[in-house]
Amino acid sequence: MGRGLGSLAFLFSGNRKRSAKINLDIIFADSKSSDEKNKIIKKSFQNLTVSALQCFWATSDTENRVRGLIEGEPVGLDLLRQCLEKNKGVFFLTAHYGNWEIMGLFHGYLGICPLTSIARKLDNPYLDRVTKTLRTISGNRIIYRDESPLKIVRELKNNNSVAVMMDQNTAKGGVFIDFFGKKAATPRSLALLSYRTGTPILPLFCYPTDKGTYRIEYGPEIQLEKSGRKEDDILKWTYHCEQFIENVIRENPAPWMCGHRRWKTRPPEEKGANIY
Repeated sequence: MGRGLGSLAFLFSGNRKRSAKINLDIIFADSKSSDEKNKIIKKSFQNLTVSALQCFWATSDTENRVRGLIEGEPVGLDLLRQCLEKNKGVFFLTAHYGNWEIMGLFHGYLGICPLTSIARKLDNPYLDRVTKTLRTISGNRIIYRDESPLKIVRELKNNNSVAVMMDQNTAKGGVFIDFFGKKAATPRSLALLSYRTGTPILPLFCYPTDKGTYRIEYGPEIQLEKSGRKEDDILKWTYHCEQFIENVIRENPAPWMCGHRRWKTRPPEEKGANIY
């Protein structure tokens, strides 16, 4: 059903499809044909629709249904435990890839450490309440973007984990980092707080299978060094995080939410440029 509805969305979502095509032109240039890019976009729409239906399905008998959507034990749990032994919390570097909502719920049910997600409050208050209830049902927490960053620091001091999605456009307060060779407005909070607190950065991704289930993988830890030049280091660390996401998407772009206008905000020297 999800794949069928996703195919309909592909046919009728003109603006999002155009944005996705522009994104794939940036990512792959001429290395993939127009037909190949359209197939990727269609699969991306299907993945999003399947993910949305799975989240709706998981509102009942949540733990059993979430566990049933994950294949086997996640890879890299030993790396997660090693990071937690440092007693500085963990930053999960992740993206809108696969079914990130089910991945977060599954992490909560593992019981290793609570996961706190940084999210935007939805415009519809009813939908926001429903979404928050689902996201926190397995013991996870939500911090809204307009709340004090001290809440993030508190989670890290309690040796908990904080998930940061770094694959979307940051309209305010971001830095411009190369993403697939083109400047993209990117949040600097993960690199900045990791620099200050020594919190390890561990990628966390959810990879779809052909059966509608997912594989979860933690790590490898992104090892970063300080040069003594704080601002340069934060830019460099942010770039390394984006590179990891870039490699995941390049290897298999279809599970990525490729209709998002990732390159919408332009650097000052490109004032007036309109990519989309």
